[in-house]
Order: sequence, then C-alpha cells, then structure tokens
Amino acid sequence: MTHRERLLIWSNLAALVVLISIAFLRPSSVIAEDETKAPALGPASSLDLVEEDGKSIELKAVDGRLSWGDEPQQQIHSVAYVHIGALLSPLMDAEERAEERRTLAERIQEDAQVMIDELDSLQAEIEGLDTAEGEGQELIQRGQQLAQQLQAFRQQAQAVQEASMAQQLEQCYKEIVTGVNVVADRKNIDTVYRFIPTEDEFSIQDINSAMTQIRLRAVLRYPEDSDITEEVAEELNIVLE
Repeated sequence: MTHRERLLIWSNLAALVVLISIAFLRPSSVIAEDETKAPALGPASSLDLVEEDGKSIELKAVDGRLSWGDEPQQQIHSVAYVHIGALLSPLMDAEERAEERRTLAERIQEDAQVMIDELDSLQAEIEGLDTAEGEGQELIQRGQQLAQQLQAFRQQAQAVQEASMAQQLEQCYKEIVTGVNVVADRKNIDTVYRFIPTEDEFSIQDINSAMTQIRLRAVLRYPEDSDITEEVAEELNIVLE
C-alpha cells in the first residue's frame, strides 16, 4: 500500500468518526433540552386528586371552567372589578340629563317666584297700614298663609328634584351594568364587583365620612389587569379623566 493510499484511508476514517460523533451528540442535546421542560399531560376528561385519608376530588372541565363537583359553587369563576364612581359622574353630567335637571329647576323657580312676588307685594302694602287691626291685620294673616304655602312648595319641589335625580341615577346604573355585561361577555368574565381603587384620595370632612369611605373600599388588593373600568368606559363612550 502506498503512502498516498494510506493517507486517503486515514482521512476517510477521520471524517467517519466526526460524523458518528455529531450523530451521537445531537440527540443528547435535544434530550437535555426536553428534560428542562415539564411534560404536558392529557388530553384527559378528568383528574383524580387523592388526599392522605383516601378521599379524592375529581377535577374536570365544565363549560370552560375548572370544576370539582356538581354544584355551581364548585367551580372556579373569573373575577373583575369596575370603579362605578368614575363612570357614574360623566353619565350624570351628560348634556341631556343636565338639561333635564336645569329645566325642572327653572320651572320650580318660576312657580316659587310667583308666590315670592306676591309676598313682596303684601309686605309693601303692610308697611303703610296699621297692623294692629283692620285691613293691616288681614294682610298679615294672608302673608303668613302665603309664607307657609311657599315653604310647603319648596319642600315638595325638593322631593320632586330628588326623585328625578334618583331616576337618573338608576338609568345611569343600568347603562353601566349593560356595558359591564358586554365587556364581561367579550372577555369571558363570570363575576364583576363594584370597587374603589385603593390609590384614590379620601375627601375627608369628618370621622364619619372617613369611615364611610373606608367601608366602601371593600377590595384592598387586586391585580391591576382585573380592573376593567376603562373597557367599560370605552363601551359607553365615556372619556375618563
């Protein structure tokens, strides 16, 4: 065998060793990479978890939710939160509702002004008369009756205004609930709670108002992504400040 032939054989053997080494190394690196990942289980229709005393819980998927029993309460429900105060104010300040309140207030003021003008007229007449007896005494009695009517009218007017505002608040609340339902259906959210963000400043006037604001802040800690106030505002065409 010549020197050239031996060199060719050794070169081929060296190349074969390299190829065999690559073939062995590649699967081992893939296996090592796969071992760092947790294995995926399933698909499976259910999973039985057994406690130390032998009791077991069957986990399964029901209507897209993780369930461990037949009762509706034995399911994991998704939760979100909405700051109603941030939505209620702009809805109440909407031009249509504000105009309705202005119109009612103006009508009440006009009706009251009629009685106020009559009282002023009586007062002018009384100033030039003897109030001890006669016509002056009659005018005083008439003025007292008219003043009582004005007071009763103002109380009734306040009740009418409060009832109108209460009706508007109910309308705004229902609009918010409708917007919440749309967003919740879109994001597959089961339960939405009313809340006040913990970072909102207190408007403290006295200890009672401070305690009320604390009681209203029922949620002390929550994931920021669970606050869907902005999505609901967008659904209702509200621009949040």
